[in-house]
Amino acid sequence: MGNVGSGRPQRRHARANRVAIVEAAIAALAADPDASMADVAKAAGVVRRTVYAHFPSRADLMEGIAQEAFSELMAAADQMQVDEADPASTMAEFTLRIWPVGDRFRLLLSSARNEIGDNRIHALLEPMRRLISGIVAHGQDLGVFSDYLPATLLVSTGEALIMGHLEQANRGVVNDRGETCAITGLVLLGLTPERAGEVTAQAASRLSVNIAGAVRSER
Repeated sequence: MGNVGSGRPQRRHARANRVAIVEAAIAALAADPDASMADVAKAAGVVRRTVYAHFPSRADLMEGIAQEAFSELMAAADQMQVDEADPASTMAEFTLRIWPVGDRFRLLLSSARNEIGDNRIHALLEPMRRLISGIVAHGQDLGVFSDYLPATLLVSTGEALIMGHLEQANRGVVNDRGETCAITGLVLLGLTPERAGEVTAQAASRLSVNIAGAVRSER
């Protein structure tokens, strides 16, 4: 029995090292896209051999970062309140929830695409794409969203829109908490700019209240 449990501390330590390496890599590569594996090891407080044990190559490291990013995106999306009667509000909340995650990883987007390729990025996004396509299709059925394009194509276009907004955040043009991106996304789906602004403002207000309530409950 003693042998069965003896490996658990080692596994926990290995997982902790992996998390530390990924977090250090996110910070190091955001500061310097050309940061080396040695730079990442130094930032993580481990020897270079430990980094290579988890990530044999830079491409493997970027894959680990991409997996962490999309895991956080799905966790954020899972928290949104899906209102079947108000898909516009749901979509606004979705964008506002994922924006902080995208903002955290935005400086690494180009590097990730170059290292692991668009096909891998596309595959990682697929679960979220299915979720959002369903919401958009439902909105089209209700007449809330326009049906000038199929839901799947609107969602793909929306992905490009979000990436474009994150790129503009890199340039300092966009500096809000995702409201601009949410409004533009709703306009893409057929809402007027005025109505998109109203829906986004309401979603942002509701989200702020929910977050404040969660913080108070934790105390």
